[in-house]
Parts: sequence; structure tokens; C-alpha cells
Amino acid sequence: MMSEAHQSESVSQKGRIPVDISDMREELETCRDDAAWKELPLAAKVRVLLRERLDEMSGKTKRDDRNNG
Repeated sequence: MMSEAHQSESVSQKGRIPVDISDMREELETCRDDAAWKELPLAAKVRVLLRERLDEMSGKTKRDDRNNG
């Protein structure tokens, strides 16, 4: 039987994947110059940029569907 600590660790790790972004780190850190961006940890910056791009792509798909329908 799993201990409670091990069980919660498994839940918190679910959905996480290792990604090597070492060649993009500097660009990620400096792609914006506002104070809030500078305070975010690298992982949060990656999530923000991914979310923005996914939202952008989703909006484009919806516009394309309306134009083709």
C-alpha cells in the first residue's frame, strides 16, 4: 500500500514531462521586458507562452471554421 506522502507525490507529478529548453532559456527569459515577466519563474513563463499560442491557434481555427462554413 502506498504511503500518503508517496501517493500525493504521484498525483502532483501526473501530467508533467521533462523538456530540454536549455537552448531557449535566454530567449524565454528576455522575450518581454515588463517587471511582472521578470518576476515569473521560468516554468511559469513557458506555461504563459504556451497558453497564449494555444489560445491564438484556437481562435484562428474558430475563425477559419466560420469563414469556411
